[in-house]
Amino acid sequence: MDKSALEISVRGVVQGVGFRPFVHRIAAACGLSGWVANTPGGVAVRVEGETGSLSRFRALLRKEIPPAARVTRLSMRKVPVSGLQGFEIRRSRTGGNALSTIPPDISTCRACLAELSDPGDRRYGYPFTNCTNCGPRFTIVSSLPYDRERTSMAAFPMCPACRREYENPLDRRFHAEPNACPECGPRLSLRGADGALLPAADPAGAAAEALVEGRIVAVRGLGGFQLAADATNEGAVRALRERKRREEKPFAVMFPDLDAARSAARIAKADESILLAPGAPILLCPSRASSPLAPAVSMGMPAVGVFLPYTPLHRILLSRAGRPLVMTSGNRTDEPIAIGNAEALSRLRGIADLFLLHDREVVQRADDSVVRRVGRGVYPIRRARGFVPAPVPLPRSFPDVAGLGGDLKSTFCFIREDAAYLSQHLGDLELVPARDFYAEAFRFFREFLDARLRAACHDLHPAYFTTAFAPNAGADRIFALQHHKAHVYSVLAETGFRGKAVGVAFDGTGYGEDGAIWGGEFFAVDGPEVTRAGQLSYFPLPGGDAAVREPWRTALSLLREVLGRRDAEGAARRLFPGVPGESTGLLLDALDKGINVAPTSSAGRLFDAASALCGLCTRAGFEGQAPMLLEGIASRRPAGTYPFTLSGENGLLAVHWNGMAAGLIADAMERVAPETIARRFHDTMAAAILSAASRLAETSGARHVILSGGVFQNATLLASVLTGLRRKKMVPLIHRQVPPNDGGISLGQAYYAALRVAGG
Repeated sequence: MDKSALEISVRGVVQGVGFRPFVHRIAAACGLSGWVANTPGGVAVRVEGETGSLSRFRALLRKEIPPAARVTRLSMRKVPVSGLQGFEIRRSRTGGNALSTIPPDISTCRACLAELSDPGDRRYGYPFTNCTNCGPRFTIVSSLPYDRERTSMAAFPMCPACRREYENPLDRRFHAEPNACPECGPRLSLRGADGALLPAADPAGAAAEALVEGRIVAVRGLGGFQLAADATNEGAVRALRERKRREEKPFAVMFPDLDAARSAARIAKADESILLAPGAPILLCPSRASSPLAPAVSMGMPAVGVFLPYTPLHRILLSRAGRPLVMTSGNRTDEPIAIGNAEALSRLRGIADLFLLHDREVVQRADDSVVRRVGRGVYPIRRARGFVPAPVPLPRSFPDVAGLGGDLKSTFCFIREDAAYLSQHLGDLELVPARDFYAEAFRFFREFLDARLRAACHDLHPAYFTTAFAPNAGADRIFALQHHKAHVYSVLAETGFRGKAVGVAFDGTGYGEDGAIWGGEFFAVDGPEVTRAGQLSYFPLPGGDAAVREPWRTALSLLREVLGRRDAEGAARRLFPGVPGESTGLLLDALDKGINVAPTSSAGRLFDAASALCGLCTRAGFEGQAPMLLEGIASRRPAGTYPFTLSGENGLLAVHWNGMAAGLIADAMERVAPETIARRFHDTMAAAILSAASRLAETSGARHVILSGGVFQNATLLASVLTGLRRKKMVPLIHRQVPPNDGGISLGQAYYAALRVAGG
């Protein structure tokens, strides 16, 4: 018989997800000999046998990988036959990049769900059921190498039955580090609002009853605490808002199943695969008019954050409660999520009426991930639980470097060899606890990656915490990179694109290289070089951060630019009836005198202004509220566009907003329907992007257009731009693995530093 042998290297999320037992199983099914082993960067396989059997093995290896695995690279090479007998799972090779051996946390698999609901199974109703295909991973790791003794499961010695499963290569719990059962694993407990232990034979059932009664329950989840409330109870949701100090930002809702979710949101077939994926993210879906959810859940926003139970404990709670539940981060607004029992009893006192606790420690904080769907694929908004620490594959290998991120929606990123590792979402770094969380997480990643940083890159803004942190990063060299260039580099890193392109970075604000506040930028991309090539023309931004909180300020600035001081004051009285005339007068004085006023090209602030002029949002309760409301009411039917012009100024292409602002103001003054104004504004912004990108592409010969920045979270705008580019036979490049907002700039910073250190 003709025999052959193969040596196979597999990279990606292939450890802790049942990959070695899977290889063992298909090798045995194909009658092959050899071995499989974990390596510092992935999995190594050696197989030999009949040539036809090897072909079948290769096909199965590609086609039937475990559901939680994600293969980023698979290479095979022929080697001499060595006469191996049988197939074995060999001892793992240690050393090197330990982070690559830790998969993200994985939602409960079908097999474990079947056990959970089977009265005859020893894990019936057990809220910590898991196997190699599901369960906690990243959030329980305390040190390296990744094995049970170095996770928070070390406190739970396995019983003989669990030990047999753990040591059997043919069992789906083979080397499942969190393996446990009611005999040997973590247990639930219940405490009252004052922290007193409550006797409860069924803590989860008691918590579900409390939720049905309208009470708020703090639940210890995978990556930390969540605050739960009945999503159909207006009073309960309002109480949660008041206690958490989250006045208007929408809440995500966990539904028992897809059918329940469909009652509140329009869910397409492509959405189902995202909701049921191992990462189980929150998916932003259009709301239904007949939704059973309390109005206070979404606070007038047109979308609802939908997700499904991703742990057995969630499944039990939702099943017992029999209704959708608000599941929001266990913190007060802007604080890090609580993870410890004592920490939660202290920090969440006054918010929760009841605490559903357990005794398995959460080591790594991780909020729930948030995504949209663009086309048929995922478009990340917040990348955390279920995605981190899975690496972003890079087009080549690089020296060790780090990107430190920004101050809002902060993340950091390490590049090691041919992979980029982003931290979980760390939040806004205004408060000391959030900064401590950042430093703690940074140390953890650096240790697990065994990173010897050749360079670190920070934002150009001198007042960012991450800029001040740069000297403490432990890097040989420090680089600074302009904020919007980092957005463009993040797409280059994700896609591996190396040719000529036009980069479009539209977001709120970022410190510009000329000292102005940038936010509506066009770039010429040529391989690793990114050069500013165009912008939205500057307009006066009054009050800095105050303009973000009060969009009427930016709107008033545009009124003054278009109508002049006197008419602007009268128009403001009519358009912003809730703003005192004294306030508008003082702000106009400041604009006239240039006091606390900066030039900006911010696309995000133009969206704010349009929302205020439509009467939707003069004061914002959270970042992004004004443009979200504007997008939400935009008519589905085209309504024409406002005028705009392009010109060359000082070597840059300028997109002039004056005509657009004049048309928008005229419509607002004439009481044109806000739905029409919103649609015209969106279509005008899309047309301006397409015109500028086309002009720059003609100059450079580029066919590709990069789209990044928080403004492109706007699905209406993004869809219009993508459609327009394709009609022009241009190729859009967008995010698929990291957020387009500031949560993705750390990847761009790290990639820039890597290119610099590696010499381009």
